[in-house]
This record gives sequence, structure tokens and C-alpha cells, in this order.
Amino acid sequence: MRRRIASGVMALHLGLLSVLPAQVPVERSPHEGEGGQASLSLVEQKESASSSEAWLRALIQRAEAFFQRGEAAYRQGDFVRAREEFDRAVDVILEARVNVTAHPQLLAYYRQLIERIHAYQLEAAMQGMELRQQYEPSLLEELAKIELREEDIKAAEQETEEITLDFPVTITPEVRQFIHYFTKNPKGRATMETGLRRAGRYLEMARRIFREEGVPLDLVWLAQAESNWRPHARSPMRAQGIWQFIPGTGAKYGLRQTSWLDERSGLEQPTRAAARYLKFLYERYLDWPLALAAYNCGEATVDRAIAASGYADFWYLHRNRLLPAETRNYVPIILAIIAIAKDPARYGFTDIEPEPALAYETVPVEGPIDLRLIAEAVGASPEHIRDLNPELKYGYVPLGETYAVRVPAGTGEQVSELLARVPPQHRDSWRIHSVAEGETLQSIAEEHRVSAEEIARVNALETDASLKAGARLIVPTPTPRRTPLRTMGVELTRLSVVRVTIRARSGDTITRIAARYGLSAREVARLNRVSPNARLRAGQRIVLVLPSERVKRSHASSGRIKRTAAAQNRPLTHRVRPGDTLLEIANRYEVTVSELRRWNRLSGDLIRPGQTLVIYRE
Repeated sequence: MRRRIASGVMALHLGLLSVLPAQVPVERSPHEGEGGQASLSLVEQKESASSSEAWLRALIQRAEAFFQRGEAAYRQGDFVRAREEFDRAVDVILEARVNVTAHPQLLAYYRQLIERIHAYQLEAAMQGMELRQQYEPSLLEELAKIELREEDIKAAEQETEEITLDFPVTITPEVRQFIHYFTKNPKGRATMETGLRRAGRYLEMARRIFREEGVPLDLVWLAQAESNWRPHARSPMRAQGIWQFIPGTGAKYGLRQTSWLDERSGLEQPTRAAARYLKFLYERYLDWPLALAAYNCGEATVDRAIAASGYADFWYLHRNRLLPAETRNYVPIILAIIAIAKDPARYGFTDIEPEPALAYETVPVEGPIDLRLIAEAVGASPEHIRDLNPELKYGYVPLGETYAVRVPAGTGEQVSELLARVPPQHRDSWRIHSVAEGETLQSIAEEHRVSAEEIARVNALETDASLKAGARLIVPTPTPRRTPLRTMGVELTRLSVVRVTIRARSGDTITRIAARYGLSAREVARLNRVSPNARLRAGQRIVLVLPSERVKRSHASSGRIKRTAAAQNRPLTHRVRPGDTLLEIANRYEVTVSELRRWNRLSGDLIRPGQTLVIYRE
């Protein structure tokens, strides 16, 4: 599925591109030849070699075209598009059905390409920009560097205990060496313990899907070798998710990848895709070790190794070094992990407490909707709802999209009922408030900076109604796009555009803020010299440039702006509720903890229920 080519960067001064043809032929496999051309009276082997060389030249030129587009975008300051084009250049090579290491010219170009992209990454980092996406390294990146100690090898040679898996496989000395590594080596044992704990979240779901797809259940442990069960694991080769699909294979198996969604990082969707891909590979090779090898390095690489040796046997290919080094380790690593996971106590893992299984149901929702609203609807933390929906890149379903969002088991009806009370156009801005003991409509209104009458209206209550602790109220907070913008004395009537500063909310990203104000995320990121994927702190100041006419429409006149500013400078009060912290209160009012301490003469973070805090707004 992935072709992990070693990307060790070295200085290469090869004039490869000067010899490429001016026209780019349609990409085709080296084995397909130049379809449509009459056969020439040449030796067949020479014709095949010539066709292969032409195809490789075309492949290099396609990759170079994307790289040059990335260079142009970089010079224009468009770092986001530069990264996308550079990624496409690398994808052209990685997703081609060809063994890069078997073609010296292609390998040299690939290394040169990586070196040039790396140079731009360093330059961007020096300018404070991030040209690379952040990712959690996949476990295989770490395991690929394993060098077994001599004692591991010798100990493994003494092992004779029988090991049985639920599919036919030979437990070879290579497998026993890795069993010894994961049980006796401190680093290997720590890795195994982490995986056994995290597996608890996903194991029940994975086994159910593998059973439905007719794949041996022991193979769910492939996820531990691939990612250590981390949905956000991402390799430098852009393989992503628990099952580490690259973009092309993910799309082939129906995993959607859009600006707001990447199902490779999901739960059930990529698990089913992995089961189906494994089943396809087994039906192709009729041998599970070969199927696992192909999952790692691709069918084309395995096919070539079989053709070169004449043996469709993984262990023969392994011992004759006919497969990439990583793949030679990959299969015994997986078999070792399965053997340990089937009987952890046998190998000394007696005190491992697996994490609780994720229990959820799905609710179809129409965007725009923020996952924080769903978290408030069920009384869960935003982090838990995001853990249930890791494929939603920004914790958000955009306008015009419908998506089956996962919610805690048993809460689906509650979520649907509460969302039905929020007008669709306000589901990305209105909030749901859980009433605490002693709260009134007025105190809730002050907390959310809206009127008690508005809260009463949308909840069909009287303004003097008594509230029951634990009840959930819809709070009609202002739609972000209509929120008056603080301008710090800018004379709006003389400007065609206005530079304004806002403060990020808890959980905000550049993409969310840009969508809120109808701007390009790329432009907002560039203006603030941050990556579009950067994590923002609650209260962090973000600069926006908006058309002055649009800002003027938010205020009837410059006099109204002054009156609004004056009104905002009146202090608000917040009565501390049980469980409140200074950080949560600061996030709620879009101020900083240090400001709260200063305004209320606090020396530390200790606050008491019932205490009244003063908050000043700009």
C-alpha cells in the first residue's frame, strides 16, 4: 500500500531535467509499452527497455512540473499552495507502480527532489512559516530503525514453545527474535505496553469489522505495527491514520479526503477499507505473509520479487533479500505483536489495563455545525467528541454538507432533540448551556453577553422562570459574522479596507476564523505569519483585513462604534460555579488568565464557588 523509500538527503548535481522531452506522454506502466504503435522489427527486450526509459522520463517530468509550480507559489509567498504542489510532486513518484530503487536515474531524481523541497522547508522555518504538516510519527518509522541485539537473536534461537495464530503461518526464528525484543528489550517492551493499552479503544470495533469482512481476527493487530492505534499518525510519505493509507490507496477504497474531512484518520471507514484491502491481497497471493508484505511495500514490489526468484514464499524472499529491508522486518514484527497480544500474560504483560472501548452511535447532522455544540448537548468534553470523530479535520461540518457524526452511546436522541431547537444557520455560533445550581436567566445572559429576554424567547420560557439544575438551555449568542468588530480608533469612512484585531476562542483555528468572517484561510494565515493548521491559544490576537463597507454595515455610524466601545468597557461580573477554573473563565470571556488575576487582585489560581469576578472588555 505504501512505498516507503529512504529519503536520506544528499547533494546531487545531476542535469537530469535537461534531457527530458518537451512533450509529456500519458503515464503508463513500463510493461504497457507505447500502446497504439506498430510493432517494430527490433529485439523484444530492447523495445521493452526503450519503452521503460520513455515512461521514466515522463514520470520525472510530471513530478518536476508540480515541483516548479510549488516553487512559483513559494516565491509569491503562498506557502500553503507551495506545500500542496511539493506534496503532489512526491506523490507522482511514490504512487507510480515502479520500484524506485531499481532505476538509478529515478532514484537520483527522487533524492534530488527531496533535497530541494527540504531546502525550502528550512528557509520557510527561518521565516517563521511552516511548510510541512505536523504529524505523529507512525510506529513503523521507529521500528524500521530497530537493530536486534545479539542477545535477542541468541535467546530467540533457544525458543521452542508452540505459537498458534488464527491463520496458517510459520513462526520462524525471525519472528521469535522480535518477540524477544518486544518482551525483554526496555524500549520494545514500552512500545508493546502502549499499544496494548490504546488497543482497548478500538479493538472491539476492529474485530467486528474484520469478522464481517471475512478476515482473520488476529490481523487487527496490524494496526499496532502501523500506528500504535493512533488515528492522527502520519508518516513523511503521507500515509495516515490507524491503518496508514496513502492518499491514492485510501481513495481507491472509498476514503474521502477533502478540505474538511480525511476519512483515513477515521474509525470504522478506514478499518473496513483495511480489511477489504487485506482480503484482496490474500486472494491475490493465497499466502498471508505475502499479503502483509504487499500491504507494506505494494503489490508491484512483491510481484517483481516473486518473478525474479520464481518462489511465491515470503520467507524465501526474505532470506534472499529480494524485498525492501523495511518489508523484511515488517512481517515478522506483525507476527510477533500478534503472538504477544493473543496471550499477554504468557509474556509477562500482567498489569496492562486497556483503555475503555469507545462507545458511540451516529447522528446525521447538516452543516454548518461545530462539534463543541454537540459536546455541550451531551455534557461531554470537546476533546471526547473530537476523539469520536478524528476524521473531521477542524472539528466542524461546513455549510452544505451532511455527515453522520459519532456521539456517546445513548445520547443520539438527546443530540437530535437539542439540535432541532437550534436554527440550522446558527449551529456554528449558538451555544448550549447546562444550568448549574442557583443560576438564573439573568446570570446566564451576563455570562454569554446576551439578553435574558432572548434566552427566554428561544427556550419558550418566562423571563422570571426558575431553572432546574442540569437543564440545558439554547443560548442565542451573536452570529460571529455580525459581531461588532473592535477598531481601536480607525476612521472607517476613509478606508477601502480595515485592519481589525479579534481574539481567538477556545478551540479556534485559522480555518474556523476565516470561515466565520468569509475570508481565505490562506490569507489570514499569511497576514498573521502562522500556518493554517497552527493551534491557537484562547485569547490570542488575530489580525484580519476586511472591506470597510462591510465593517460599516456592522455599525450604523462611527458614533455607534464609539458607543459600542464605551458599552464594552463597562465591567461584566461572573459568579464562580463549582468546578470553574480561571482558565475556563478566561476562555469563556475571551480574556487571559493574567488579566483576570490583575483585575481581581488574585495572587494565584485559587477561586471559590460563589466568588464574584470582574471582567473588563475592550
